[in-house]
Amino acid sequence: GIGFGPAMRPSRAWTWSAGLLLLVATGIGLAAGWMSEDARAAAFFCTGGLVLGASLVLVWTQLRGGTTGPAFAAGRGNLPRLAVRNAARHPGRSTLSIAMVASACFLIIAVSAFHLDPVGRAPQRSSGNGGFALIAETSQPVYQDLNTAAGRAELGMAPGDAAMWKSTRIVPFRVKAGDDASCLNLYKPQQPRILGVSQTMVQRGGFDWADSDTAMPDELANPWLLLDKNLPPDRDGTPRAPVVVEKNTATYALHLWNGVGETLDVTDSHGGKVRLVIVGLLNNGIFQGDLLISEQALLGHFPETSGYRYFLVETPPRHVGAITAALSTALGSYGVEVETTGQRIARFLAVQNTYLSTFQSLGGLGLLLGTLGLAAVELRNVFERRGELALLRATGFRRRTLAWLVMLENGLLLVGGLAVGGLAALVALAPHLLSGGASIPWASLAGTLLAVLAVGLAAGLGAVRAVLAAPLLPALRGE
Repeated sequence: GIGFGPAMRPSRAWTWSAGLLLLVATGIGLAAGWMSEDARAAAFFCTGGLVLGASLVLVWTQLRGGTTGPAFAAGRGNLPRLAVRNAARHPGRSTLSIAMVASACFLIIAVSAFHLDPVGRAPQRSSGNGGFALIAETSQPVYQDLNTAAGRAELGMAPGDAAMWKSTRIVPFRVKAGDDASCLNLYKPQQPRILGVSQTMVQRGGFDWADSDTAMPDELANPWLLLDKNLPPDRDGTPRAPVVVEKNTATYALHLWNGVGETLDVTDSHGGKVRLVIVGLLNNGIFQGDLLISEQALLGHFPETSGYRYFLVETPPRHVGAITAALSTALGSYGVEVETTGQRIARFLAVQNTYLSTFQSLGGLGLLLGTLGLAAVELRNVFERRGELALLRATGFRRRTLAWLVMLENGLLLVGGLAVGGLAALVALAPHLLSGGASIPWASLAGTLLAVLAVGLAAGLGAVRAVLAAPLLPALRGE
């Protein structure tokens, strides 16, 4: 085995430093509960980084202090014990090797966690789908009330299951056609599409709110009530109207960086200006790309907007297929398109998820290349230990056994890096995972990490071949 004198043992300060990092990480993680959503994401990412640093410090102190256990003991498993012991030969070099793999692994897993897949999620009132299961849009206005049997019959819709329609509610919106302001449009919209929010929707409430311009208890509980505010004209006489916008639409599409309180001028039906004042921001959801104002304000500034062309359907999951078929058949002549709210949100998130998949692939490629560097470090270790390997060979170790020893050492550093990086990433993402907000692509992520492990072990075969081919007798004579 490898001996360590007292001078080689690290001071307790390093252990205390690791403990301090973990304490700070715990404090940041607990404080994140009172932060905004963006600050919370940064806080948990910082927590994972601190856990990663603390883990690497503990690894270094274990290797530096020689507390890796005996090289040999009674029974089996002596070859792995010797491999662990040999990793402490150069603690700094081994720790840096583990740190390189761990950092890359941490970033790959953390980035993958921001991948979102809303298709399979159940509707929830406080989420981006607002508790609605379906979205139906028509190219022609519909004037009938789809919530009544008479209205459905007038549209030629079969009576169907009375219990199904009793558990289904359809909320209609008036539509003022305009430019697409979602992330799917590469250009800045000049006249975004406007949806008129009915009193039914205002009173119902729901959706995931990022911010709102109110301190009133009832409006805090239901920010949709802000759309009913009667705003006086601006100083220059321009009429104003409250509007609700999705956060990313306001920031990236409309360049309204300050969010709540920002204004946007649009042209009304008479060629005049209407100043829309942002009173609320929604998080990622089905309204990306649209401006939401009250139905009364929409009719006041755009009186030609007749009928309804946008419908949100709230229905239990068991009725989604039947409701979709009924709407598609009855409103076919109106140019209807029906899709689930999950599908709509997934379309909006396609750009973000594509970027994340690209970053994950590039990170995986970088980690694969890093494993080649790890193999180079192991190859250098082999050449530095020719005398030791020659001595082991002279005392009865077979070449194949020595080759397995080198492979175990290389695999130990590689698996150690993946384990440390994975642990730090899971700590950082624990709240995200427990809340159900993450849709980590486990299959592709596991494939990437397994490919890294396989390539790293394969690259280590270069060091193994060096062991098998090395003329150990001259090295022993040199010793």
